[in-house]
Amino acid sequence: MTARPATLRPLPERPAGHPTPERPTGPSANLVERLEEAARDGGRLDRPAYIVQGRVFRHADVYEGAARAAAAYAARGLGRGSRILIALPDGVDFVWAFLGALRVGAVAVPVNSLLHPDELRRAGEIAEPHAAVATPELAGHFAPPVVLTPDDLDADPARAGSAPPYAACSPDTPAFAVFTSGTTGDPRLCFHTHGDPEVFDLAIGTAVGVGPGDVCFSVSRLYFAYGLGNSLFLPLLRGATTILSPPRATEDDAVTVIKEHGVTVFYGQPSFYARLLGHPGHDVLGTLRTAVVAGEVLPEALERRLRGILGERLLNVFGTTEIGHAMLANGPGVVREHTLGRVLPPYRVRVVDDDGREVPAGTEGSLQVAGPTIGPGVARGGDAPARLTPDEWYTTGDAATVDGDGFVRVHGRLDDIEIVGGANVHPSEIEDLLLEHPGVREAAVCSVRRGAGVSGLRAFVVPAEGAGDPERLRAELLDTARARLTWYKAPEDVVFVPELPRNPTGKLLRRKLRLMAGKEGLRP
Repeated sequence: MTARPATLRPLPERPAGHPTPERPTGPSANLVERLEEAARDGGRLDRPAYIVQGRVFRHADVYEGAARAAAAYAARGLGRGSRILIALPDGVDFVWAFLGALRVGAVAVPVNSLLHPDELRRAGEIAEPHAAVATPELAGHFAPPVVLTPDDLDADPARAGSAPPYAACSPDTPAFAVFTSGTTGDPRLCFHTHGDPEVFDLAIGTAVGVGPGDVCFSVSRLYFAYGLGNSLFLPLLRGATTILSPPRATEDDAVTVIKEHGVTVFYGQPSFYARLLGHPGHDVLGTLRTAVVAGEVLPEALERRLRGILGERLLNVFGTTEIGHAMLANGPGVVREHTLGRVLPPYRVRVVDDDGREVPAGTEGSLQVAGPTIGPGVARGGDAPARLTPDEWYTTGDAATVDGDGFVRVHGRLDDIEIVGGANVHPSEIEDLLLEHPGVREAAVCSVRRGAGVSGLRAFVVPAEGAGDPERLRAELLDTARARLTWYKAPEDVVFVPELPRNPTGKLLRRKLRLMAGKEGLRP
């Protein structure tokens, strides 16, 4: 049965008086067409774009594969307004499937191919796709009208010549939708447009400074907004080479890839860097031109260790799925430790109180962002793809301060705040202190109640290799906390665990942490 593409309701037009010079203004704003033209005009078609398990794919191969995928989609009635779910591991098949969807004017919806089958089915229900592209092993988990495998998109090399013309698009035409992490409930879909990636490039691309001579490797994967920008949009816009790893990368993999391929730009989450520093080959980080860290707040102790190796080559950045990529960066050039840096144009930030009024510099409040790419999530793929105008403020849900020089410090999620002794406690403050101990690899803190209903804090700690006697380590951590923190911030006990609960993107799942803490209550 051939899918009948439904037309998505258009995104709201930008109000008059808000020019966006960073967006394309030519006869077609189809992102894939512009990417291919840029590669051709820059003489990059024969240069390597991707290296996947030792196999090299040129920029020309990228667009020829996208054309074959576009022809396969068009042959099945998929086109402008269709939603195409992509459940593939990182690799060139993902790139072809994604760009082929944008070429025909469809909306690409990447999903984590490593999810549990029940979660994959749930993702399919939320996305409401007209087609799904999945490996043969995963194809049975989806039930849209059309289910395709990579072979269906790439079976006939001659198909590229029969690809349909590039779909005519405006900068505000929906191009892709990314799932939120779902740490506070069901995942939502954040829609982005054909014009958004060039705004990402203007902002974070300028900060990272990716160029044709760079080799990039991101352990954050392509289904995630951060990884999609790292491994697809920025390198294709700027002509770099990217290493893709179909299996999820381990610390061993990262060390090997950086050495073998001469990686110059590396992207990862704080939890991955923490594990990597425990690897005997972690000094390979010193060979990088830039190491980018994002995904959650970077603990101060971890930042100090990384800066000891990288100095100002460590680029700490912040963004959200709703924004599409990073809009804060600590550097390049001007770095202020333990902050997320300054806002990247064309975005703006402010911190407000509970009544929505901007607070003075240095005062803690709720972080808000304004800019041209913000797409608050929707519950279902068939819902109108919500977008904010560049002058509308988006509340990120983070507690933050901005100093007088514009450097932003994020203290944690507003919904992560614990109440102990009637006072608000940011877990990150205690976690940073615990991480200063050389015997601690990771730490997380949450509140838990005694039998009498009195709240206190429990620390969950992943010991570092060679940490020694657990009882001695526990005593040292508790003594340090009591000596250096206000009484209600000091954990009342420490529980050692092999790992902390995290989602596939590396974010700490505090809901699960609180469930773990509540099972036993505080020790008397």
